[in-house]
Amino acid sequence: MTSEQHTSSFHQTVMTGFIGRKRRLSMGLRMTPMIDVIFLLLTFFVMTAKFQEPEQLLPVIVGKISPQTAVIQDFLLKVFVEPSPSGCLLRIENRPAIKLSDENPQESLLVLARKVQQELETTGPLPVELYYDDAISWDIVVKVYDVLYALGLQNITFRIEE
Repeated sequence: MTSEQHTSSFHQTVMTGFIGRKRRLSMGLRMTPMIDVIFLLLTFFVMTAKFQEPEQLLPVIVGKISPQTAVIQDFLLKVFVEPSPSGCLLRIENRPAIKLSDENPQESLLVLARKVQQELETTGPLPVELYYDDAISWDIVVKVYDVLYALGLQNITFRIEE
């Protein structure tokens, strides 16, 4: 009987331990699946990323400059766009001003183009500085720039006078 009691008490103790124990739910995350997911995401982003290619240098051939061209580069062609009560005045340095009329600006811009062309015939292409005031509308400045660019001048610098 002692062996039955012993067996039954052992059996009873073990069985009540399994039955009486409540299943514990942990509040933390299960880390093993999370590590797998993070590794897969990392692998995906690394494989699909497009890395920036290094820029290649453009081939540049530098021509020789003649001494005459080097001297001319010291000169600047200064074009002034100045406000006036009736519109604007266009002036090339050391030349009389051209009145830019609001009704027919193309005519005044044509006169400016002729004067700049005369200046370029004697000196060749020059760097241009375009001076304008805050009171001048941007539309007029762009029209003057377009005229200068159409004449083949590409080195045009904007200078604002406040």
